[in-house]
Amino acid sequence: MSKPDGLESQLNETIRLLMTRTGLRQVDVADVIGITRASLSQRLLGHSAWKIDDLPLVAERFGVTVCELLSGYAAIAQADRLPPAKGASGRG
Repeated sequence: MSKPDGLESQLNETIRLLMTRTGLRQVDVADVIGITRASLSQRLLGHSAWKIDDLPLVAERFGVTVCELLSGYAAIAQADRLPPAKGASGRG
C-alpha cells in the first residue's frame, strides 16, 4: 500500500505529535475511539483510513477541535492551542 498523502498524512503526524506531547500511548487513543491498539497503529501508519466519526473523539481527547486537528500540529502550536505537555502541570 502506498504512503498516505496530504491531509491524511498530516492528520497522522499531528496525532503522533500530540501523543508524544501529552504522553498518551496508542492504546489510550485507541480506547477513546473503541478500536484496538493494532488498528490505531494501522491508521497512524496510513495503512487504513480514519473514520470521520472518530475525529471528534480524538480531538476532544487532546482538547482541540476537529478543524485544529486537521490543520496540523504547527498550526495548533502557532495558535497557542497545544494541550499541556506531559509533566507540565505543577510548574509554577
